[in-house]
Amino acid sequence: MRRSDDLIRFEAIEPGTTVRCGKTTVSEDDIVEFAERYDPLAIHTDPAAAAESRFGGLIASGYHTLCLSVRLLVEDVRSERAVVGGLGIDDVRWHRPIEPGDTISVRNEVLNTRLSESDPSVGIVHEAITVTNQREEIVLSYENHELVARRE
Repeated sequence: MRRSDDLIRFEAIEPGTTVRCGKTTVSEDDIVEFAERYDPLAIHTDPAAAAESRFGGLIASGYHTLCLSVRLLVEDVRSERAVVGGLGIDDVRWHRPIEPGDTISVRNEVLNTRLSESDPSVGIVHEAITVTNQREEIVLSYENHELVARRE
């Protein structure tokens, strides 16, 4: 992680910039552990019941997938930026489930940037986030809006 004075400021973030983040592999234990705490549906927690579902086996909660994408983004993008906070996410779409053993990666594309109208110390970065599995199939997509500090 960079020191705060070395972080990328709003002015240096260019629309069209795309970053491919790292990867993570999701195990059955990961899926069950997350689901038991946060989304305890049988398709996420019970392999036998999940085998009888339309998915034919255990799948990760969509919220687990979203959380994993945030982790990869923080490790490879946001920890390098002077992020002040998030404004929200839009158009969240789960395209296909993650299964045990799947490896996901994240692509972050800056769609546009603009200065904040209410706070001159920050700018707003609008990004498209796409999560794919090891077969390059899209599993999740959404748009993110975050506040990034401007140069002083």
